[in-house]
Amino acid sequence: RFLYRHREIEGLLYVLPYAGLWGMFLAWPVGYGVYISLFDWDPLKGSRFVGFGNYRALFSDPHFWNAFANTFKFAGMAIPLIIGFGLLFALMLWGWGRTRRGTGFVQAALFFPYLLNVSIVAITWKWLLDPDFGLVTHAFKSLHINAPVFLTEPAWALPAIAFATAWWLSGYRMVVFQAALREIPVDLFEAAAIDGARPRHHFLHIILPLLKPALLFSLVLTIISAFRTFGQVLMMTEGGPGRATDVLALYLYRTAFDYFRIGQAAASGVVLLVLTLILTLIGVRLLGLRSELE
Repeated sequence: RFLYRHREIEGLLYVLPYAGLWGMFLAWPVGYGVYISLFDWDPLKGSRFVGFGNYRALFSDPHFWNAFANTFKFAGMAIPLIIGFGLLFALMLWGWGRTRRGTGFVQAALFFPYLLNVSIVAITWKWLLDPDFGLVTHAFKSLHINAPVFLTEPAWALPAIAFATAWWLSGYRMVVFQAALREIPVDLFEAAAIDGARPRHHFLHIILPLLKPALLFSLVLTIISAFRTFGQVLMMTEGGPGRATDVLALYLYRTAFDYFRIGQAAASGVVLLVLTLILTLIGVRLLGLRSELE
């Protein structure tokens, strides 16, 4: 009876388990990471407060700025590829579903890479791009084209990882876009056809505007995935050749576990978090979804 009279308390009780898990596994680690970034952190010998000293050391490290630039280069390639492939596949299956059978098999094949672990994806693409016996190299040779050495040439290594990442993650975005496409009323296309609209007008003036919420969801996920990319870089190139594929997540890992500068690594993690947040907010602004979110 007490809960019936105080419905807001009942709602809080439902939220409490999730809030507890969220605080324990997300809010607390993030807050503690910010705390560590202000210390010359050493749990064995004792930590020393250095304020923003770790950030000053970070911003004066040329390897950090190299990783910073590589992260933006990777994101600039991977984000359009992931979202573009996902949207292309969704539109393709949406169009085929009206006239052809077997789209379920094609959809499953396109979605399947998303189910794989990052280590499997990295090993698979490292084998495919191998300069001696990789299938990609063999395909180039069969066309009498000299194949680049993808993972050992600075100009090709980062694009190759970006393409492998797009192959891995675009299937989930495809499913998101498919769900949004099914919600578009068919009457809109029929009315547009009566008015003489062409297919490109359908895409630009009906499909894209109504896909904005799905685009925002995919964009946020993809920005986070692109800026915290770690596993495929570590396993495919280890940040090489040289430091051509050294990204911020890999820089953080090496700073913490190779050089044991835990405070500086935490500072780089804070910078990565702030960058991801800023770029996500910019994406919301560019897509014009502030009214929908409010």
